[in-house]
Amino acid sequence: MDAIDRLTGRQKDCLRLVADGYTSKEIGRRLGISPSTVDNHIDRANEILGLDNRNEAARLLRAHEAGKPLPSKPVELAERPETDPVQGTGLNHPTWWQRLVPPLGGSRNELNWEAKSYAILRVALLCLVVLILMTLGVSTLLWAVR
Repeated sequence: MDAIDRLTGRQKDCLRLVADGYTSKEIGRRLGISPSTVDNHIDRANEILGLDNRNEAARLLRAHEAGKPLPSKPVELAERPETDPVQGTGLNHPTWWQRLVPPLGGSRNELNWEAKSYAILRVALLCLVVLILMTLGVSTLLWAVR
């Protein structure tokens, strides 16, 4: 039995939408499931296929469903749209301060533990700077009141 044949229908649905360039959040909206459930389906599909990358799994499924042998050069996957099809807004370009912190309610990332730790340290440092500035501001106000 082929590894692709062991995938469930829902796993295949998720991988097809990954191949079309959708994020987990967008796939969840389309299928009526949560983004974490989408990630679970894709992670399980990657385990079954023996792959580490969701795009590779999507490419493999697309090639299998096309009935063609897997080419040596990867099939091109759809690029992310410039506008969010659900909300109809353009993708924003982050400002300098938005690059310092991870996105709120963000999307699933493929960062390794070192990159995640670095992001956590950046947020902690930013919080420390804000705390120091607030403390200095309050102490200056209290000193001026005397």
